[in-house]
Amino acid sequence: MLPTPRRQRHAPCLCGSGRPLSACCLPWEEAFQRLVARLMAFVATPGIQRLEATAAAIFTSSDVPPLPGRGPTASGDLRFLEWLLHDYNPRRGEGPLLGEFADTVQDLSPREEELLLASLLAPARAWEVTEVLAPRGFLVKDLLTGAEGQVGSLGLHDLPIQSDILICRLLPWGRIMRIGAGLIRLPAVSREEMLAYLRTAYQMARPARHVSLEDFLDGAAHLYHHFFLLRGSALGGRAYETVRRAKFAPGRLTYRGEATLRIRAGLDRQMELELDREAGDEARYAWIDLDRAVVRGTVLVRAGAVEVSADTREDLAEAGRYVEACLRGLVQPVEAIQEGGGSTPPPLPARGGGFPHGAAFLSRILDGWPDRPSPLLHDRTPREAYASRSGRQLVHAILLGLERDLARQKRLGRAWADLTPLREQFNLPAPTSPGPAG
Repeated sequence: MLPTPRRQRHAPCLCGSGRPLSACCLPWEEAFQRLVARLMAFVATPGIQRLEATAAAIFTSSDVPPLPGRGPTASGDLRFLEWLLHDYNPRRGEGPLLGEFADTVQDLSPREEELLLASLLAPARAWEVTEVLAPRGFLVKDLLTGAEGQVGSLGLHDLPIQSDILICRLLPWGRIMRIGAGLIRLPAVSREEMLAYLRTAYQMARPARHVSLEDFLDGAAHLYHHFFLLRGSALGGRAYETVRRAKFAPGRLTYRGEATLRIRAGLDRQMELELDREAGDEARYAWIDLDRAVVRGTVLVRAGAVEVSADTREDLAEAGRYVEACLRGLVQPVEAIQEGGGSTPPPLPARGGGFPHGAAFLSRILDGWPDRPSPLLHDRTPREAYASRSGRQLVHAILLGLERDLARQKRLGRAWADLTPLREQFNLPAPTSPGPAG
């Protein structure tokens, strides 16, 4: 088992920066939790729910849609939610549902926007664990392309062992990578059988034009889940969810309490509460999830009142019960306020030129990219980093990676963008070749 995350919250970050975890990569974990909660609210809308039965038939490889309540649902299975949003195309030429979410969602934090951009571009792949760096994480290698990366340990109850096969999406998590919301973990003995299964499916599909195996699987990510259902689970594979399932629905509870000094003393004694900010008569505490080390809510103490806030109804209710137990006899509830962020997104903006969903989001993010701080640039913006020789090399490398990802999106018929304007801003030469897929 991994060490208790709470004890490591202010220890050196897993990425090796030397900064405290809570001030370096942990805020990315909290942003990812909020983004998944927003996705849970999005799939609860009637328009998405109407697609679930048809999509579940593909995901589970059944001949007919499952009966209501029998098949997987996006609200009950995060692996199905990821596939439904990332890879299922209900209408030809419009791209995945995640692009529609990206074009309609509002009030994302900068970290949430970065994670959403990465989610749009990152494919589901099979990764082999090449080295375990306990307790920091582990190194992985893409079985198809040979690409390598370091994965952090947060979100996992235990670390995989060397040679395990992980089927998941990898998202940038500060300076390292994080496994997406769903994970399939297979033992090493399943590797060759899984690859043979995928190659057989590729040969049987016989694309009308040449399509690489990587591109074929990027457009048929459900095949990984087919293998798990047909053989992987029998070989000892297991499925995980790396985040809690809760819909984004921010709210606030207000309590009346006059004994401010006794209230502060009662909160200061709680190990789950961490003083976050103090200014004059106000004090704000972060309510910490001891299992995941992330902030689940906040408690604000001011003269005569205590306010409890959280991003989901489940967290808000639990935080309210916790505060009432800590401050029994010192506070009385006044009101509960739902702050918005419900499941119904705003109307989809008009799109011209037949662009797939997600094109508007990509355009907006890339327009502001030169002035967005990046952990890969030591929290500098690309424009600031470009002032030094080493910074120019990093900016060039990041743009090359973006171009490879966007070229793959274009081949798959999904939203993509031309990075020539960005290269012109930084006076960088165009790449001599598109580079390998993946």
